[in-house]
Amino acid sequence: HSLSNMECYNALEKQWFSLADLPTPRSGLGGAFIDGKFYAVGGRNNCLDGNQDSDGVDCYDPITNKWKSCCKMTIARNRVGVGVLDGLLYAVGGSKATTHHNTVERYDPAEDKWCRVQNMLTSRIGVGVAVVKRFLYAVGGYDGNSRLNTVECYHPEKDTWTQVASMNTNRSGAGVVALDHYIYAVGGYDGALQLKSVERYDTEIDEWVYVSEMSSPRSALSVAVLDGKIYALGGYDGTNFLNTVEMYDPEKDAWEAAPNMTCGRSGQASAVWRAPCLAHGVS
Repeated sequence: HSLSNMECYNALEKQWFSLADLPTPRSGLGGAFIDGKFYAVGGRNNCLDGNQDSDGVDCYDPITNKWKSCCKMTIARNRVGVGVLDGLLYAVGGSKATTHHNTVERYDPAEDKWCRVQNMLTSRIGVGVAVVKRFLYAVGGYDGNSRLNTVECYHPEKDTWTQVASMNTNRSGAGVVALDHYIYAVGGYDGALQLKSVERYDTEIDEWVYVSEMSSPRSALSVAVLDGKIYALGGYDGTNFLNTVEMYDPEKDAWEAAPNMTCGRSGQASAVWRAPCLAHGVS
């Protein structure tokens, strides 16, 4: 079932603590911070009464520890990818029931409005999104038939998508994050197995290479960057929903264990706000 509880990691004390619950339990959601507020976007409420895909958007204020509802998206998006570009929130792909979206929409927090932008070249659910140098990348996912290794790049001035180099491995539900001019694709599912492999995309030379793999396979994980390190949080290893966390140091090309979350999670969202606060996760 989907969870509503949210927790935060204090990097100074190396401890997790609870925050206010999300108003509606959701998994497969996206999350991002804009101007000190955390936005929880889309997802699905898996419950005994029936699964319901969500077009909802909720905004969390860490100062008051309270949520408020925002303008809904134009369509429900489960397993959506999100990214922030120029202070605007992009909701990329996802699904409603059996429809897999190639559509993309953009949210302006100042106006509390969504508007459609150009469709992707490919339908993608479980897609990873990262932003580097004002370009937004959609990485992998599932198109309804196959897990994807393809990657496309959105140009905001042109309102166009272009294909870039494909990953070495097909991945849906991977954790995708930008660090410097690189994009990392962490774990995921290739259609047969949960993955522990990790690859890195160099946006300057349009090339993917493998880096050190995690200790555990993980799909439907979340990832976040804190103090130059990449945190891989939770996910599903093919048997269990994980509460474990691993931290990657790009200078050492090595992973190490980080403090566990308080419960197992997959399909959660995570984001970083200021130095002490990591991983607002809901699964």
